[in-house]
Amino acid sequence: MKLKIAMISLLALLLLVGACDRFDHDFTKLLTGDVDIDLETFMSIVDQSFAGLNEESFAQVQDLYAEDYIHNGVSKGERLAWIESFLDEPGVSFTVSESETHYVDESHGIVNWRLTISTMDTKAILADSLFVGEKARFEEGIWLLEGNKVCIQDPKQLVIAEYFTFDSCPNCPPAEAKLHELQDLHPNFIYLEHHITNALQVQGNDTPAYYSAYSAPTAVFQGSAKVVGSADADLQNYESIVGDLVNEDISIGYTLENVTYDEEGISAKVMMDAPTGMDISDMYLNYVIITDEVSQTNVNGDPLHNVVRAVGRQAISEQDLEDGAQISLVTAGFMPSSYKLVVYAQYRPQTFTNESRIFGGTVYQVSAM
Repeated sequence: MKLKIAMISLLALLLLVGACDRFDHDFTKLLTGDVDIDLETFMSIVDQSFAGLNEESFAQVQDLYAEDYIHNGVSKGERLAWIESFLDEPGVSFTVSESETHYVDESHGIVNWRLTISTMDTKAILADSLFVGEKARFEEGIWLLEGNKVCIQDPKQLVIAEYFTFDSCPNCPPAEAKLHELQDLHPNFIYLEHHITNALQVQGNDTPAYYSAYSAPTAVFQGSAKVVGSADADLQNYESIVGDLVNEDISIGYTLENVTYDEEGISAKVMMDAPTGMDISDMYLNYVIITDEVSQTNVNGDPLHNVVRAVGRQAISEQDLEDGAQISLVTAGFMPSSYKLVVYAQYRPQTFTNESRIFGGTVYQVSAM
């Protein structure tokens, strides 16, 4: 009942939060006594619970999890022990972000969310975990996190589409809508929106030239499948290509260490777990800042998403993978308060011939700097 009381006390702050219901049925609000609790409101309470987490309030976080919780083989007890282990860190901060909710029926849902644990003074990242496909159920007046119910971890690669456009492009809105739809549908898919002209073009960005992406819209998926245009057949190509790629296993694992950021930029150490004996000649490490914080819209007046604001690259063949690679980026003219750092390795020969494979990658979220 502790969580139920916490929900009631927090609702005054959450009245503007709406439910994310993609069904015709009205499952957006579920009655709990005299209070309506929907799934999106529950995730806002998860956010609030972690934001104020300390030894005294730890029981409130405990009450968020079902007794039969299991996520990639991690039980409720193991998850809570992992969370509690960070409370001894001085100035520790817990941040919930990238929260998405979807209803299965009136008492079951799916949530995607990210938990970042950092130190408030140095902004060093202690842990950064993405929970994708986590189940939630509503029972006895409260929602509970159940985990993804997967006993053995079997992660798939991150799929990256490099998309080329400009804000006044007349034919680009259908392509952008499809990419955004696919990103919502597949948690391990993301697109990077490179602008090839006008105010949002990043000076010195040679990515469009490498792919000969001189017309818009053009999209290159995982460095190997190039699609030009936004006709129905092109958008169907988007779907089939992404549908195949998101089911491929991870080939290189990525871990970001010593992440620091401020109003000037972001830096980190990238550790890569590559297969033994992997040929890394013509391999490069790419790192890109993308953001939704732009004032421009497309020709339909729709907001732009995942707009590239800074690009960096270095040769992996010159790196000792065991030591990791140091990266740093500063945006073109400003540092947005909310953005993503996307890091990925790519086979990048001098000439693009539809064989510049991207080996998965990782996404790091920075919010409200």
